[in-house]
Amino acid sequence: MKKNYLILFLICLTIYSKQPHLNAINSLQNQEQHNYEKALHLSTRFLGAQRSGDTKSWILPEGSGGAFLNDGEAVGKDLSGGWHDCGDYIKFHVTGSYAALLYLYGFDKWPKAYPDNYSQAYSKAPANGIPDVLDEVKIQTDFLIKCIGDEKIYWQIGDNRDHNGFKEPITQSSLKLYDDSAIRPVYEATEGKSNALGAGSAALALMSILYEPYDTEYAKECLAAAKKYYQIASTNPSTTADATDDSYSWLTQWSDYYDELGTAAIMLYRATKDKAYLNEAISLAENADQYRNFSYGHIDQLLFYELYQITKEVKYLNKIESKVNSLLSDMEPCGYVHLTDWGSLRDAGNAALLAALLHNETGNIDAYNFAKSNIDFILGSHNGIDNDAPANFSFLIGYDELGGGYPKYPHHAAAFGKKENGWTHFSNERDNPGSVPYAYELSGGLAGGPEDACCCFEDNIANYVSSEYCIYYNAAFNSALAYIHIVEESSTSIDSNEKFINVQNIKAFPNPADNYLNITLDGTANLALTDINGNTIWQSEVFRYYKLPVNSFKKGIYILYDKNSNWSKKISIR
Repeated sequence: MKKNYLILFLICLTIYSKQPHLNAINSLQNQEQHNYEKALHLSTRFLGAQRSGDTKSWILPEGSGGAFLNDGEAVGKDLSGGWHDCGDYIKFHVTGSYAALLYLYGFDKWPKAYPDNYSQAYSKAPANGIPDVLDEVKIQTDFLIKCIGDEKIYWQIGDNRDHNGFKEPITQSSLKLYDDSAIRPVYEATEGKSNALGAGSAALALMSILYEPYDTEYAKECLAAAKKYYQIASTNPSTTADATDDSYSWLTQWSDYYDELGTAAIMLYRATKDKAYLNEAISLAENADQYRNFSYGHIDQLLFYELYQITKEVKYLNKIESKVNSLLSDMEPCGYVHLTDWGSLRDAGNAALLAALLHNETGNIDAYNFAKSNIDFILGSHNGIDNDAPANFSFLIGYDELGGGYPKYPHHAAAFGKKENGWTHFSNERDNPGSVPYAYELSGGLAGGPEDACCCFEDNIANYVSSEYCIYYNAAFNSALAYIHIVEESSTSIDSNEKFINVQNIKAFPNPADNYLNITLDGTANLALTDINGNTIWQSEVFRYYKLPVNSFKKGIYILYDKNSNWSKKISIR
């Protein structure tokens, strides 16, 4: 009798193992579960902590009136507002414009991923009908518009002397750190500074496209400003390393301007349809460098991707694929790519975005796995990093879905929030982490990260290599996170048009789709696409991967389904 039960058990086990849908469910249940929507919300809202001026930052008491209200007094112009760079209060066009562009970029490509959870004031509820990412980035584009003078652009406010204070924003803005003055220096350009101003032009041009459904007049204002930035940046092109004050020449001394100026040109072409801009972008791309790691100052691959989207010339996509393939070989055994010691997770997020863009175009599964692995590592999918990051420790403040904790002691003056004896409190906290309370949790901030591949993260206020938090650390990470969120949601969720978990791991992306719908699956399926009236638009037997052109289809809702199962999915074509 026992023998018969054993045989029956083995038969059932064999049948179960051959049911792919059951295995898929079991696999999903055993995977670490991340809440990408929550992470995206946190990372977007982080920008509210970086606001300058009277812009209702959530890291200042409501009704306080803001900080650094006299920015621009040195040149007789109101230049308050915008974003502080990192844990200090300097305002750079180099990093600020880059961050604005990259935060907008994910929304441009995958708007479905982005929520409207709150209003712009203090980044809190209720929702206001505008996606939160646009509310946040508008703080910076408002500032970029302010920075236009009479045939000049003001491109930096403050310098290294700002670091002589470590106090909360309102107090810091009254400190006489600049030759016994509280008036911060302003740097201006009547020509050149083409990497900083090019990035500013690109961000403004993209904002003009994305904000048009919400405020046509503001969109026009952004476009006019983008053209002005481009005009000045294109006159005797140069980099900002030529600044009169070279205290921050390290920001750009290794950079050129072809990538930023070229990206500005392609964004202006998208906004205006003026082919002169497209021709300039193509010309500038000839000098862009496909081998550099993507970061502020190096957005070459963004230029290539935009040119591929418009021209469909495969040489541009090949440049991105070549770079991503090289990044795949740099993957560390702990689950992410380590390209630099200072701000390592910034570059991991940057690399993830490039891989996401490649996957979006080609369905390259290795690229997707690479992008997801980097994002998941940042969110806590690892077995521990020496010093202060145990297993499942998230490097995104406020995100703790895996239960490993997150950073508590950032190198960030505003979050520390001291009005008196800032450096004394800093020293005490440095020597005994957790001994001096912070005024605010720096919710959504992305840590610099491990200093040496899979080793050495220190959660300490004094460690600006591991534990500083910057607008440009989150920027590309935020867009890559949006892509992972939308792909994972579309492939695992069940709604009224998706009746069962995908039995062959069928994925269709991007959704909404513009030019192509990428379809991937494990094995073979007999697929069809119908319009909402049930008319078959396309059908084919698909083995593993199919790239379906949809740019000739009418805009609207379609149903993609497997003719041999009950699987179906709603697809939006725009």
